Amino acid sequence: MEDFYEKKYLKYKNKYNTVKNSLIGSGSFLKNLIWRRAEKHFSPGPVNIEPIKYAIINAPSSYGIQPFKVFAITNQDLKIKLKEACFNQTQIEESHCLFIFFAIGNLEKRINEYIGKTDFTDKKESMISYVRKLPCPLEWAKMQAYIALGFGMAAAMELNIASCPMEGFKPDEVRKILKLENTDLHPCVLLTVGNKKNDYLLEKRFRFDDLIIDFR
Repeated sequence: MEDFYEKKYLKYKNKYNTVKNSLIGSGSFLKNLIWRRAEKHFSPGPVNIEPIKYAIINAPSSYGIQPFKVFAITNQDLKIKLKEACFNQTQIEESHCLFIFFAIGNLEKRINEYIGKTDFTDKKESMISYVRKLPCPLEWAKMQAYIALGFGMAAAMELNIASCPMEGFKPDEVRKILKLENTDLHPCVLLTVGNKKNDYLLEKRFRFDDLIIDFR
């Protein structure tokens, strides 16, 4: 039975992990998709997080209002405090930087901030009307944050920086540690980044080969 699964894995690996220049060209983004993993451990030492910040800031969002905030935490003492609120996952402490994405609860306030900084007053009415019709505005804001998370992960991958997106944490405890209880910021997802650690066993990679269904 083990040989069967090993053959299945090798078949998958040969199909998806063989990089064809005719398919992906000379760019590094698609090539780097092959090595990117959700890292469970990091090696000590700093990494350059400025390009990751840049990617997060420039990620697309609906109406461009970016209904989220992102904390970039490199303070080791603070990461250790947050680790317990994240079910003691080792990535929190071992990472160079812990990014915490917070959805903004008060969307109309965010829209007013956006209008104040851009003077796009002609957009205000439609934006306010849209968010008032949302069945769950906070969930919408969280989904916007996830788009930025993806861009941050892509930037890390492009730079060969190890990363791990994480949802396992206690939101109320995270808010308490960061003294955000009385704000409209709600943590929704984490991203840890750091130096890749090669001396632990990774699970074999798997992707469904029937994920995309073409209609032609």
